[in-house]
Amino acid sequence: MNNKIISLTVAVVLALSSYAASIETDRSWYLAGEAMKVSVTGDDALIAYAELCDTRGLAAGVVIGLEDGEGTGVIELPSHLHSGFYVLSVYSRDNSHVAHRLVAVINPLHKSGDDDIKWVEITHPDSLSYSQAGDGSGIGDSFSTADLVDEKEIDVRETEGHIIKARVRNVYEGNTFTGSQILPSLSIVGQQIHYFEGKMVNDSIAVFYTYDIHGKLPLVLSARSSTGVRLPIEMISPFATLLPRKLPHLVFHYNRSEVEARSIDMQRHQMAIAPAKRELQLGDDADETAEEGVLLDYDDNAFGTKPYLTYNLDEYRQFLTIREVLVEYVNCVSNRKNNGVQQLYVLSENFQYTSSLPSLVLIDDMPVSNVERLLDYDARRIHYINIYNAQYTFGNGVYNGILSFVTRSGRLTNYPTEPNMQYLVYEFPE
Repeated sequence: MNNKIISLTVAVVLALSSYAASIETDRSWYLAGEAMKVSVTGDDALIAYAELCDTRGLAAGVVIGLEDGEGTGVIELPSHLHSGFYVLSVYSRDNSHVAHRLVAVINPLHKSGDDDIKWVEITHPDSLSYSQAGDGSGIGDSFSTADLVDEKEIDVRETEGHIIKARVRNVYEGNTFTGSQILPSLSIVGQQIHYFEGKMVNDSIAVFYTYDIHGKLPLVLSARSSTGVRLPIEMISPFATLLPRKLPHLVFHYNRSEVEARSIDMQRHQMAIAPAKRELQLGDDADETAEEGVLLDYDDNAFGTKPYLTYNLDEYRQFLTIREVLVEYVNCVSNRKNNGVQQLYVLSENFQYTSSLPSLVLIDDMPVSNVERLLDYDARRIHYINIYNAQYTFGNGVYNGILSFVTRSGRLTNYPTEPNMQYLVYEFPE
């Protein structure tokens, strides 16, 4: 029988493959803007990845830490999502085994050309449901794992730590760069040096194997070509997204009072989480309050040793730029060009035979490649300048000393971001 309607009161499990996992969600359907609670039972992995996709790409996702094979995470659904079916995919260290589930998302506040929904109002709350229009031969025929596009490249697997994946635009300003000509890097902004060099798995996809990083932290992604060109880079899903080729048509049997009540709760939820979203924004020109606060958890032993010299700029006359501070106070730092590139050098008797090597320059523990931008930065936002006079290996370079600038906020407030780098806040799994 054609056009048979199969009523659903819970999300449909599409396929479990040989993956020993199950997915549970806290609701049978969601409004755009609500929080989706996802519970996962998996194998012996430490981390599971939950992704919500439509046919165009990743809509939202979360990384879920697993303990004894079980874990729970929350996906904050963007308020702009279109109405229709989405696929919730969950996988862990072996991304060839993926668990799928259909999820209905309803957006009563915004209409979109991508909407794929038929609204059917009902008067009895007990009959609230949503349906999938099929061809009469069952769910497996109207939607199945023949309907998923496997874009894996990524065999990239979780090991001891956590994988971060990014896309690099390797064709830039008329030049094309191969993977072997691109050096991607990831820096954690905070009170300790955490710097990871990535691996290019092809000409445009970089992966970073991080470890011993936990919690919600700001980070910086960058990619430099062999010729020194800074290439655009952005974080994507840790593993390649499984996109559906097609999705069934959603027939939504709704009760108006139920949807209105949920919509009001959703808007209250969005208002409640708005301050947290604003707090996580980096480089916000309006973030003046961060300058007035005391630097939290400041540790002058953060690099495993105390600095050779420390300058607390509160003890000196305030200058407008770091350039002026270095000229007036920090006599052990030289500023000169090497092959046309501005670099800083820590002057120390330790380096009398290898003085040609520059110093590693950091601001809030983010490596600085464009020293000119740093020299013009507002010195009133700097609290400490710490100088380390040993020799360091950092990434694939060797440096004579570290020149570390620590801002009052500890999070790069109003720092002039370098072109094509990505600043974002990321939640590393526990």
